[in-house]
Amino acid sequence: MVSNTRAAAPAVPAFNRQSQAMFTIREWLYVGAVILVVLALTAVPYVFAYRTAPPDKQFMGVMVNIPDHFQYFSWMRESRDKILVPNQLTPEPSTPLLFNFLWWTLGRIEVLTDLSYDALYQITRWLAGAFVMAVTYFFCGVVFTNRAKRWTAFFVATLTSGLGWLLVVEKTLRRLPDVNSPFAIYTSEPNTLFNILAFPHFAIAAGLITLIFALVLLGQRSQSLRFAWGAAALSLLLAVQHSYDMFIIYPVIGLYALFIWLRDREFPLYLFKLGVIVVLVSMWPALQAFYITTADDVWKGVLAQFDNAGAWTPPPYLLPILMGLAWLLAIWALDLKTPWRNRDDTHLFLLAWFLAHFVLIYIPLNFQIHLLSGWQVVIGVLATIGLYRRVLPWLQRRLPHVSPQRLALAASVVLVLVVIPTNVYILAWRFVDLRRYDYPFYADKDVLAALDYLETQAQPDDVVLSGLTVGQYVPALTGARAFLAHWAQTLDFYTKERLAQQFFTDTTTDADRLGILKTYSVDYVLASDQELALDTAKVNGGYDPSLSPFLTEVFRQGQAAVYQVDADSTQ
Repeated sequence: MVSNTRAAAPAVPAFNRQSQAMFTIREWLYVGAVILVVLALTAVPYVFAYRTAPPDKQFMGVMVNIPDHFQYFSWMRESRDKILVPNQLTPEPSTPLLFNFLWWTLGRIEVLTDLSYDALYQITRWLAGAFVMAVTYFFCGVVFTNRAKRWTAFFVATLTSGLGWLLVVEKTLRRLPDVNSPFAIYTSEPNTLFNILAFPHFAIAAGLITLIFALVLLGQRSQSLRFAWGAAALSLLLAVQHSYDMFIIYPVIGLYALFIWLRDREFPLYLFKLGVIVVLVSMWPALQAFYITTADDVWKGVLAQFDNAGAWTPPPYLLPILMGLAWLLAIWALDLKTPWRNRDDTHLFLLAWFLAHFVLIYIPLNFQIHLLSGWQVVIGVLATIGLYRRVLPWLQRRLPHVSPQRLALAASVVLVLVVIPTNVYILAWRFVDLRRYDYPFYADKDVLAALDYLETQAQPDDVVLSGLTVGQYVPALTGARAFLAHWAQTLDFYTKERLAQQFFTDTTTDADRLGILKTYSVDYVLASDQELALDTAKVNGGYDPSLSPFLTEVFRQGQAAVYQVDADSTQ
C-alpha cells in the first residue's frame, strides 16, 4: 500500500501543509516587480561599461570569467549550422561531438536575428534571471501557505551570499595582495544574485533544479504521475545543458524516497515510479557526455585538464564563509530531535535536498563545485523556518510589547540585510574592475579589427597563434581554431602557454619558431602589444614578426597585425 501525504504533527508547525499553495494575480505582479528591480540593478554595471569605454577600447560584453564565457560563445558560433560541434579552442582537430542545448539554441537564434553574441548574452541573462526568481518564489509557495514566509524565503534564497565580506575586511586590514580563499567569495553556483549578474547558464540550471524538485514534492502529495512526467521532461532539459546536475537530481529523489520509506515502513511505490521515469527520460545526455570523453582524444584530454582551474568546493571549515548566516540558520532549523514519524512529506523533502549537498559537493570528481547549484533555494526555505521557529519565539519573549506581525517583519528584513553584504561587494567590485578599461573585459579596437579580418579570411580548420589574452577571443569571434585559448579546452595548456611566450621572445631562433608552426599546423599569427609583451627581456628591442621569412603580413591596424604563414615553409 502506498502511503498518502501526511499532515504535519503539531510538533512541527512550520512544515504544516494541508493543501497546495495558491497564488493570486496580485502576488505574481509583486513578484514581477521585484524581478524587474533586481534585473535593472544587475544591468547597471553593463550600462556603465558600454557607455564609458574609451574610444580605442571595446567592452567585450562580459564582466566575470572571460575564458569560460568565450568558450560558450564559440559553441554558440559553431552551433549556427551544426548540431554537434568541435572544440575550436585548441589547434588539434577534434571530432564534432559536443551538444549543449542552451548554446545550440542561441546559435540558431543568432542566425535568425543577426544579433551579436553580447546582445544575445544580455537577453539570455535577463530571461534566465527572471526564470530562476519566478521558480524560486513558486517553490517557496509550494512549501508555505503563509505569504510572509514565502516572501522571506524568496528574498533570502535570491540574495544570500555568504560571509565572504569578512575575507575582504581581513585583506584590507592586513594589506594582503588578494583575499584568502577567493573561492569562498566568488563561487557562483549557490549564489542566485551572482548568477543573475554574470552566469545565466547557472541561473537556468538552478531554476530547473528548483522546478523539478517542486514537481517531485507536488507529485508525492497528489500521487499523480503527471508530475513525474513533468519532472522527467525538465530533467531532460537540464541534462542537455548540464548533464552533471543529474548528480543532484537523482540522489535527492532517492534520499527522499528512503526517508519516506523509513517513516512509513512501506515501500514508496510512487516515488520509485517517479524516479524510474526521471532516470529513463533524462539519462541519455549524461551517457552521451561520457561517450565524448572516451571516443575522441581531444575531448578526453579536455576532461583531464579540468583540474587546471583549481575550482574545488571550499573545504568544510570554509563552508560557513561561503554559504553564510542563512546556511547556519538552516542547520539550526533542522530540529533533528523530532521523531521521524512526526515529519510530513514536505519536511522530509527539505531534509533530503539540504543534507544531500553535504555529500555531493565533496564527491571525488573535478566538477564537484558545480553541485552547489540550487542549494541556496532550500537554504532560504529552511532559514525562514529557523527564523519563525527559533528566532521569533526568543524575540517575542524579550519584546512582549511588540506585535508578532511587526516583529516578524522586522526580523525578516534584518535577516535579508545580513545575508546581502558579500553580494554588495561583488556588485560594487565590478565597477572597480571595469574602471581599469583593460583586458580581459575590454579589448583594443585594433585587435578586434584584426579578428574581424581573420573572420573573413580564415577557414574553420585554420589555426591562429597568439597569446592567451587575445587567443581566448579567437574561436568565438573568427570561427578559426586557436593555438592558445582556454585553461581546459586547449590541450596541454601549460606547454602551449610556454610555446606562445617562446614564439614571441626575441631571443628565440626562427628555426625554433618554424618548428612550433609546423608541429601545430599554424596558418596565421596575430601579433599585438599583448603578444609582444610576452617577451619580458626584449634583448634586441623585441621580436618583429615581419622579419621572419616564413611570415607575410596580410593585415595591420595600429599595433595589431596578422601574418599568414608560408605554407611551403611548414611542409
